[in-house]
Amino acid sequence: MKPACAGKVSLFWLFFWLLISTSAKAQNTDVTPEFKRGYVSPKTFGLTIPAGTPKSPKELTSVQTHDADNLPVVGKLHVEVSGYRIVMLPDGQLVSRSISEAAITEKPFKAIDKTKLERQLLKEFPKFRSLKTGRYIFIYNTSDLFAATASRIMDTMYPGIYGYAESQRFEVHKPEVPMVVVMFRTEQEFHKYRRMPPGLVAYYNTLSNRVVMYEESKIAKIKPELAIQQSISTIAHEGVHQILHNIGVQQRLSVWPMWLSEGVAEYFAPTSLGKDLKWKGAGQVNDLRMFEIEHYLKSREANTEGQMVQHTVLASRLSSTGYASAWGLTYYLAKHRRKDFNRYLRDVGTLGPLEGPSRVIALGIVPSNLADFKGYFGSETDDLERRIVATLNTLPYNAPFAEWPHYVAMADLPTGRTLQKLANVFHDYSAAQRWLDQRKATVPSQSQDRFRSTIRQFENRSLAEQFARGWLNAN
Repeated sequence: MKPACAGKVSLFWLFFWLLISTSAKAQNTDVTPEFKRGYVSPKTFGLTIPAGTPKSPKELTSVQTHDADNLPVVGKLHVEVSGYRIVMLPDGQLVSRSISEAAITEKPFKAIDKTKLERQLLKEFPKFRSLKTGRYIFIYNTSDLFAATASRIMDTMYPGIYGYAESQRFEVHKPEVPMVVVMFRTEQEFHKYRRMPPGLVAYYNTLSNRVVMYEESKIAKIKPELAIQQSISTIAHEGVHQILHNIGVQQRLSVWPMWLSEGVAEYFAPTSLGKDLKWKGAGQVNDLRMFEIEHYLKSREANTEGQMVQHTVLASRLSSTGYASAWGLTYYLAKHRRKDFNRYLRDVGTLGPLEGPSRVIALGIVPSNLADFKGYFGSETDDLERRIVATLNTLPYNAPFAEWPHYVAMADLPTGRTLQKLANVFHDYSAAQRWLDQRKATVPSQSQDRFRSTIRQFENRSLAEQFARGWLNAN
């Protein structure tokens, strides 16, 4: 993994370790490679209708219903559940209707014309501007530069992801409706449109079929370079979700194992850093996630071989570190276990609307995720993790903080009668000190007084790494 860096470890992993140490060993590893299905409540997606056994139509079925303005339209039946029909309207939005409000009709479903949809959106978002491209309609009040960058990335991603899916023999189709992206100038406007968790800069809504984002954030006033890099990376990530849901790789309202859903989005969404912000291409190294993986691998205090894989696969929610490990797992499987991975992805892709993994238990764990995973990729997660880490360690990448101050942590570690020289490079002082504390904790009490350590600051990563190499090579 080139270059090296370190940072904070999320408590996410510590909570999981406590549970996995007692429960994961009891998982049944003798499973057949067949994905286990459960049912998902419509309330998961914000639909206020009862849960039940979903029934997907076996062929295109049109229904006569009404739109948001109560005007008659012909919609497409997406799924039935508990006496309700979830219907796709001509603009691509999914709505719930009672059966009496969505009667089967022989009239054909026809998607809305892009020009007409553009007019509707400009009416919904007055004083916004619009930009139409091949598959998209962008509605924005952001700066022209932000809108141009975001639209260029998403426009470039679509043919790349579609072509990749085709080349891997996934059953794909062209989007049935234009894909909509709404871009707000400020975080306040973004939250006024729909309240979201703090720190979220973009999301894909499977009901509206829209990606929504904003440009200006609090962090942009402090660290503008970091803010734009993170923002563009998130935009690409959410754009992948939208594309996969619109070309048939993932069914709308289906729920995938979290590691796969987010790992695949990160696998398809790497963007370049620095001034030349653009989509790098499906399967390229994701620089931001590589940076976070190194944080985790450098900072973990004990031998946790196999646990990173287990924790990631079992999780129903992911921390930032979890997203990074999901990318690393997806990257390795897609590159080095391609046949098994594509078979797994195709099988998960057969999950229909309101279908997903089995129940979630304490601390957000989905036990069936790990059982399914082992059925496709084997039960030896410790060996798999060693292979993943070894592969990631060979990947060059562009560190996002390369030009920022870095710290070299140096230690003389007593090993018997001799001293072993250790050095590591970090982008924050506290991480460097934590690493030294971990090294000192391995020294027997009778040798603690021989342990020596120091930390030095350098202007950038290159200078820090150069010094660390020289110090290690010195007699």
